[in-house]
Amino acid sequence: MIEKFTKRWFERKDSVQEKFEAKLPSSYSDIVLAVVEMLNDEDEYETPDPARIHKINDGDYQGTLLYVIGAAIYQPSTYWYVKVGYGSCSVCDTLQAILDGEWGLETEEEKKAWKDEAVSKLMTLALHIVQGLKLMGDEE
Repeated sequence: MIEKFTKRWFERKDSVQEKFEAKLPSSYSDIVLAVVEMLNDEDEYETPDPARIHKINDGDYQGTLLYVIGAAIYQPSTYWYVKVGYGSCSVCDTLQAILDGEWGLETEEEKKAWKDEAVSKLMTLALHIVQGLKLMGDEE
């Protein structure tokens, strides 16, 4: 876990929540992008660049997504990465389970309660992305 990223999360997490409330993310890539945008700090020399997120997916219906994020400098040599496991259905995939929770809801009150809970769970997923980020080449 990178302490400065965790600290930045608690300072700026409201921006991520506002994004999720405006439009629920439909993929892990959307969540990683929201996190990297929140972590990006133009005043910092080497900061994660939302334009330099690379996704590796060697799975099929299930597997592990590997996100590699380059620093926001010319020809970066600093990279971070995070691994995200995914499944093939709402029983074995956290994001899919959250998003599928709307099925069968009829009243606006039910839908509002579901969305509030979904945003809360998505924020937990985003925090796990922050906590899972590692500096490439870091010994830990």
